[in-house]
Parts: sequence; C-alpha cells; structure tokens
Amino acid sequence: MRPQVIRLIAALASVAALSACQNPNVGERCKLSWGSGDPPSPQTASGDYFESGNIGCEDLICIVSPAPAGSKYGGCSGDSCGYCSKPCVSDQDCYKSETGLVCDQVVLDPAFLASLDETTRQRYLGETQYSSYCVVPRQ
Repeated sequence: MRPQVIRLIAALASVAALSACQNPNVGERCKLSWGSGDPPSPQTASGDYFESGNIGCEDLICIVSPAPAGSKYGGCSGDSCGYCSKPCVSDQDCYKSETGLVCDQVVLDPAFLASLDETTRQRYLGETQYSSYCVVPRQ
C-alpha cells in the first residue's frame, strides 16, 4: 500500500475510535416541547418536567428542573431551558463530575396518574410510579 493510503486509514480509524468513546450528551441544553402558555424554566418549575421522545437528545429525554439562578442549570440558553438526560442506576451513569447531575427518581405527577383511565395507565406504565434519571440535585 502507498504511504498516503496507510496514513488516511490510520486517521479514519483514530476518528472512529474517538467517536466511539464520547460520552452521551447528558447535561447538554434541549428545548422542552410545550403546548400552550409559557414553558417551565428553572426559575418557574415547581418540580421536574420530563419529556421523552425529544430528538434533540441522544437518549430522547429532556428535563427542566428547578435550579437556583447562577447555577449551571439555573438559566436558559435562548429558548432551551431543559437539559438532556437518560435513565440511570447510579451517579456514575450521569457523568456527575462533568455534568453536576445525579441519579434520582423522577416521580410521576399524582394528578396526571389520576387523569388516566386504568387501561391506558396499564398499557403505558404498568405499576411504574417512577424511574431514575440524571437530574439536577435536589436543594
């Protein structure tokens, strides 16, 4: 093989290896889809607002959490007030040292659960009342 081809193959292999080692985009900003009215922000949220299926996030999870002004997640980047999250078992899954996020339970709103008929609730949730996701630490 010619030396140029070998160098090209080596460079492409290095790029592929580096991209395979990248952390997921946990902690990056995302825009929470919202129906009508003003969407929640870290300053107005009274709890965690969770959206699944958000294509702006690798794991399709966008969350807006209450956070103090001036903190890493305490403001918005334009209209992106949320951050990408993912299911977790421990803080290590959240890359805590890099993101500041911790693994904690996201509890489904009791009013929302009560609004579902039993068939719909069983089909989508079963007996699940919560799951653990990477979130802003509770104050």
